[in-house]
Amino acid sequence: MGRLHRREAPELPRRDGWVAALAAAGLAVAGYLAVTKWSGGSALFCIAGSGCDVVQASRYAIFLGLPTALWGALLYALIGGLALRGLSPRRWLAAFLLAVAGVSFSAYLTYLELFVLRAICGYCLVSAGVAVVLLGVLLLRRPPATGRRSPVRPTRVAALGSATAMATVILGAAVFATPVPQQAAAYQEALARHLRASGAVMYGAYW
Repeated sequence: MGRLHRREAPELPRRDGWVAALAAAGLAVAGYLAVTKWSGGSALFCIAGSGCDVVQASRYAIFLGLPTALWGALLYALIGGLALRGLSPRRWLAAFLLAVAGVSFSAYLTYLELFVLRAICGYCLVSAGVAVVLLGVLLLRRPPATGRRSPVRPTRVAALGSATAMATVILGAAVFATPVPQQAAAYQEALARHLRASGAVMYGAYW
């Protein structure tokens, strides 16, 4: 008689509340910036001539025809969705690579703010900070690697993470280096810079 083997049901990955919460926070910040950019409005506390105003009026606030912040919001939404479904090894790897892309692109944008625009957007820094914390939490919650073919073995994670980071920065630089006729955006950026240099502040009231 052959031996009967009982197959235990595989343990389903649990939802990761911490990752989902961080992704929701990033989604809120990036989504808010995307909405204000798309509607042509100004973010709260982003007065005329401020660093936030200069950044939002620059050509770097648009990426591939859409508000740059919208891509960040989409990235956070995808990570949050993966966390709510449960971070199996493959889903964890996907969330990790998305987080790497987010941190890399945020770092590149921060470089542009500091050395090209010479203006800092507080909302952008908050979003970048959330992305860094999210990446750190994901690394701490990496599933154990079982076997040589595990998608989360350290060497594979390091190689894919490095490749994703480089590809993200190269893509961003290539897109922003492409000359695009943006006369309106150039005018808005010049106006924002002028207001910042002259120290002008616009106040408004709403009823």
